[in-house]
Amino acid sequence: MSLPPPAVYNSLFLKADYRTVITTDGSHTYRSSVAQQARLDDIFLLPGASLRPDTAGPGGQLLLLPIVGGALLSTAHEHERPLLPGCLYALPEADADRLTLTNPFEETVNVLLIRAPVPAAATPAPCEFELPLTAKNTLVQPVGQALPVQVGLYDSRVKGHLAAPAPGEGFGLCYVLNGAFEIEDRLAEHRDALVLWDTPRIGFEALSETAILLYLQFAKA
Repeated sequence: MSLPPPAVYNSLFLKADYRTVITTDGSHTYRSSVAQQARLDDIFLLPGASLRPDTAGPGGQLLLLPIVGGALLSTAHEHERPLLPGCLYALPEADADRLTLTNPFEETVNVLLIRAPVPAAATPAPCEFELPLTAKNTLVQPVGQALPVQVGLYDSRVKGHLAAPAPGEGFGLCYVLNGAFEIEDRLAEHRDALVLWDTPRIGFEALSETAILLYLQFAKA
């Protein structure tokens, strides 16, 4: 009896230890890049500091995910808008090059900046979407918006699957916000990223308690 051929997984593993580090007087940015397709900037903003992040990249919306603390966002349409943990913020491309982040607090804040070809916004102003992480062991999407972003909070040893983009149509990007996961037989730890394409399905297993996984689908730039 002949066996079916094994599934072929096309992937790029971006280890957190090898990220590009960009340092200013008031910030440290750890960058994970996928050629010209996407970029994740893990920004740590020191107390009292401000930063105009590098937002160059593929067209579409710019996404901001507050992780620790709440920086203030200023653009052409906003002045010092608080970024709240538990929410995702989408900025239209026209605002991307006018973005400033400020930390008014006495502790360092952490914000993830995502630059990928996410569909353009219908409004010229930044938009806020709730990420309801009260439900565990399931992936959730931003409330009220069909952004190609999902986040899940998992108990240890819980398994799941991610919907993969159709072959030739784009990429799936897994980013570990907390803890550790096994994703398609690869160990992905804190702030590691795994990009997959032309993959029939993406399976994963949480390897620690309160493990948090970010999953983003995006088209080829």
